[in-house]
Amino acid sequence: MNTALLVLRLVPGLLFMGHGLQKLVPARYSPALLNATGPRAAAGFFDQLGLRPALPALFAAALAEVGGGFLIAAGLVTPLGTALIAAVMTTAILSVHVRKGIWNTDGGLEFPLLMLTVAFVVSALGPGTLSVDNWAGIGNWTGIHWAAGDVVRAGAAVGIGAAAGLLTMALGRVRIAVESHRTPHPA
Repeated sequence: MNTALLVLRLVPGLLFMGHGLQKLVPARYSPALLNATGPRAAAGFFDQLGLRPALPALFAAALAEVGGGFLIAAGLVTPLGTALIAAVMTTAILSVHVRKGIWNTDGGLEFPLLMLTVAFVVSALGPGTLSVDNWAGIGNWTGIHWAAGDVVRAGAAVGIGAAAGLLTMALGRVRIAVESHRTPHPA
């Protein structure tokens, strides 16, 4: 069981890290396997989606993917990793994928929803014995003795992350509205 948890953490965690690095590493310095686009190109895409200011939004998303992916892969404070991943996946699903339907072949929400589900499952099951938490003896990393079970805590992590993603999107929309009122319209 612990080997299965290790695989369940490592594969998505490393993929999230790679996805974040694709945004951070300039294309000219990217190894072929990473196929990075870099911050400028990715920020342009964020701007088109209305995630503004685009460059700070890009860095927040990329760092959440790298950091959340690392926490999930390492089995280190996995609920925090899940919250970070949930914020990014909620934003991606709602700003890009939902309007394209379900299936990944059409650019739909299948893949980001699957990745979000994996992050939830890892938090719900716990990182297992092959994890940094176990190695460091961090069973209760928050210092809080929870009254709720693991699944409820994992759901709370997803909820907190999803709320952060929704807030990010709302602030971007507000910024667009404010900018459109400041721009003089031709008469």
